[in-house]
Amino acid sequence: MRNGFTFKNRHSSEFGVTVRTKSRPITAGVKSFTSDLPYRDGEYDFSKANPHGREHYAKRTFVISLGITADNLAALQGKISKLALWLTGSGELIFDDLPLVVWQARVTDEIAYMPEHGGTKAELEVSFSAEPFGEALFGTEGPLIGHPLQIESEIPLSTDCAYTYTLDGSGNICIVNFGDMPVSPVIKITGKTGGITLSLGGKTLAFSAGGKSVTADFEKQTVKAGDGLVGVTGEFFEIPAGINHVDVTNSVQGNIIITVGFKAKYMYGADYSHIDWGDALA
Repeated sequence: MRNGFTFKNRHSSEFGVTVRTKSRPITAGVKSFTSDLPYRDGEYDFSKANPHGREHYAKRTFVISLGITADNLAALQGKISKLALWLTGSGELIFDDLPLVVWQARVTDEIAYMPEHGGTKAELEVSFSAEPFGEALFGTEGPLIGHPLQIESEIPLSTDCAYTYTLDGSGNICIVNFGDMPVSPVIKITGKTGGITLSLGGKTLAFSAGGKSVTADFEKQTVKAGDGLVGVTGEFFEIPAGINHVDVTNSVQGNIIITVGFKAKYMYGADYSHIDWGDALA
């Protein structure tokens, strides 16, 4: 396996550098909201006092050391100039030893260096500010040709059928979140739609589709029927890791087709060996 990383679709090996990880935290820091009141032991912790009922997380920082060698100072500066352009801005970050997880990252700190050995060597320390969770390489459509899945990986080569459901009026759909963190999906409903309610874990989102195709984006917290936004009642909910049964109610009879889309999220690495697909792909 290559020892390095890919950033903005370019691998570190293209730049002739050696890569050494200095810090790669395996967890993100919890956003803590507490109140320390007088005449009370300890403190009140409000970290879970939110609509999701869970703790939320801050960004994490990955620190990587890049070693550069060249025949002379001019050649060294040429390599560093190319690195400067590559490490500017934001993009997808993938580590060679975690090839199934994509981090949305940005280099935010300045990158300084000091030439060594008469200008033939330098070491740069790069800090990537990344989102709290990594994402799967693929979404609910399943892996694509070229994705680095091993032969024994316990994930179907095509999963899109598992996330498409046909109901005659109302019913129940089984959503398998194959990550280890909650996700906010995009749910599309076509067919004979009326007043729609989606329920999971005691939370319900309701809206009127009026016979139109409708898209509920739980991340953006919007519902669009046809070309326009529609009002909602209730609350947008998350899909926890594992198997989830979502109740769907349609106020009119007739077939509706539901598709669910998301990219699984991970605290650190992706492990598909524990996934229970249930009857989703039976």
